[in-house]
Amino acid sequence: MGMYGEVLGIGPFRRELVPYLQQPDAWHEGTHEGAVIVVPVFDAPEGSTRSQKLAHCMGAEAWDFNTHAIDPWHVDVEAVRLFLNPGEEHRLKCFLKLRDAGFAFFFRPNG
Repeated sequence: MGMYGEVLGIGPFRRELVPYLQQPDAWHEGTHEGAVIVVPVFDAPEGSTRSQKLAHCMGAEAWDFNTHAIDPWHVDVEAVRLFLNPGEEHRLKCFLKLRDAGFAFFFRPNG
């Protein structure tokens, strides 16, 4: 088994973000405005090669922990679009909405 890479967004909850989160709407019925939430944005469970590609799209290096805090304004959005599997376009919309809402993003390798 290789690496499983993912990108997490961390920031303040706002009700208007609910349609862009990865969790079902009902999970956020009791979430208070401004509560800090962690949102899975992108993942690469297919292994090391794909995880490294995800890291690169985000401007990070998979095993260089110094690069895991992502500058969302320097992400290669077109590379992310090409990285996504068919049917995952909503993930890019989620990232862009969370970026605009001031979320912080981190690449997380596992494996």
